[in-house]
Amino acid sequence: MRFYIATGLSNAERAKTLAGVLTRNGHEFTYNWTEHGDIRSEGEDRMTEVAFSEVRAVRDAEMFIALLPGGCGTHTEIGIAIASRSNKRVILWSETGDEFTKPDRCCTFYFHPAVERICCPFEELISKLDADRIDTSLS
Repeated sequence: MRFYIATGLSNAERAKTLAGVLTRNGHEFTYNWTEHGDIRSEGEDRMTEVAFSEVRAVRDAEMFIALLPGGCGTHTEIGIAIASRSNKRVILWSETGDEFTKPDRCCTFYFHPAVERICCPFEELISKLDADRIDTSLS
């Protein structure tokens, strides 16, 4: 299964950890933005290149996972995932659940019918996804 992980730069290590689990189980990253990290100081051409790569990767993924909280890019990617979903799983994870319950932290699109919201410790998310077959009963 092809996957994409979206999150803010502050969660890049968690994205790497989760990607390691998924790739170890035979799944394929569509694009690993954590390899280059923050490119905002690298100029317009580089940002354009990465923007196209990330849009294509989100669109081509069969499973999209957003580790919340996320920044502007994460929310843009959530929108792309919902709009291009076809048979794509769209999973939003929150450790505390604040993003799903506190008005000042939530986003309307977290409640789109295509979205699976998961609230649990990160280690539990890893355990749930650490299997050869990604089950549909995560929530």
